[in-house]
Amino acid sequence: MNPVPLTRRTLLGGALAGSALALAGCSSPTAAPTSAAPAPTSTEIVGKTDLTVYAWTNGTTIDENFKKSVEMFNDEFSGKFTAKINFLPYDQYWQKIQLQYAANQPFDMYYWDVQAYAHYKKGLLENLEGVVSASELADGSKYPVDLFAPWRFDGTNLYAIPENIQSMALFYNKSHFDEVGLSYPDATWTWDQVQDAATKLQKKSGDKVTRWGLDIGDLGVWWGIQTLAWSAGTAFFDKPLEPTAFQMTDPKVVEALSFVQGLMWQSHIAPQPTERDANNQAGGFAGGIVSMMPGGTWNITSYQQMKDGWGMAPLPLYQGKSVMPYWLGGWVIPKQSQALTAAETFAIWRATKFQDQMASDHDWIPVQNAARTSDAMLKGMPDGFKEAMAALPSAQIGDLYTENSQKILNEVFGPALDDLFQNKATAQDTASKIQDDATSLL
Repeated sequence: MNPVPLTRRTLLGGALAGSALALAGCSSPTAAPTSAAPAPTSTEIVGKTDLTVYAWTNGTTIDENFKKSVEMFNDEFSGKFTAKINFLPYDQYWQKIQLQYAANQPFDMYYWDVQAYAHYKKGLLENLEGVVSASELADGSKYPVDLFAPWRFDGTNLYAIPENIQSMALFYNKSHFDEVGLSYPDATWTWDQVQDAATKLQKKSGDKVTRWGLDIGDLGVWWGIQTLAWSAGTAFFDKPLEPTAFQMTDPKVVEALSFVQGLMWQSHIAPQPTERDANNQAGGFAGGIVSMMPGGTWNITSYQQMKDGWGMAPLPLYQGKSVMPYWLGGWVIPKQSQALTAAETFAIWRATKFQDQMASDHDWIPVQNAARTSDAMLKGMPDGFKEAMAALPSAQIGDLYTENSQKILNEVFGPALDDLFQNKATAQDTASKIQDDATSLL
């Protein structure tokens, strides 16, 4: 999705990036139910007609496609609205948004990430339910509307307008599988099959592994490893929106933590942290150093540069089930936006009429069902893309929505999981530490 290696941070603002936003300079009260904003009409325009759109930079390809979409918007709405787009580095993006709110001069609109939930809690975001419900975005035959539920922060109304969706899959190197005569992974594969294949795919020169059959990939991030807990019938916390309890000491969670640690240290069929670092420097999966790796769908375009053939499959079955995570991308609009109607119009346009172009661009995965499954989208996509996307209806949101979620994830989950993966702590001790420390921050 751009020519440089991507992470969930760059495409979705990864949950471990940045710090919690205190918004100390903002005087808005805690959010209370508000009436939904009216849908844009041809006769009533609220605010300026010149719109400034803000997003964080995602590299040349995605940034250029964003600029192209703004030009298309300006052409379509010539004489009515004019938009321009500004980019900021991710580590400056949320700081700037905070400063603008503190000065009571918020951006006209900006791209969503979990940090914006803190803005909702401060009562700073426009209720966009009326805008969405008046558009085709509310049509369950055209959009996966049930997956929008996590953005209904008050249980009823949407406070962001979704336009794309991301998930996880098992990526595999076709050339490696062909070389050893193995069938490619598919939706029926279990983690036992993955481990068995990994041993056959591995290559050594003396005692040194020169090709790993498996890397833990995004199982090394909290939202990745949680997919195993979901498959086992539990989760890290009782609900993603304002959880009331963490469930890290659930034996099934502990077992999932132990499973991933064991891949690196017990069976050692996956590289350990120092080995992973060396592999990544040598190119990792994209460089042919690894044969299989679970990872985010935002990696697809960067993998397009691979010399070897490659494909993707749904996440393997764990204890008989596979549950994929998903994340929404889209737009939030401040209550104090000086270009309210223009911002609403731009967000709805990108989520509806622009979806076919988004599919052709291959930088984001469209949220619209028809665009996501269109020939334009599938053309050039790897084998298994369609099958992986077919699992979306049963997917679960891979986010944590609390005002201090960044503090919990940065200061508790991150260090504890690092110790687990470096074999400095047992799965049980890791679970207990996260349970106690995360609970104290609720």
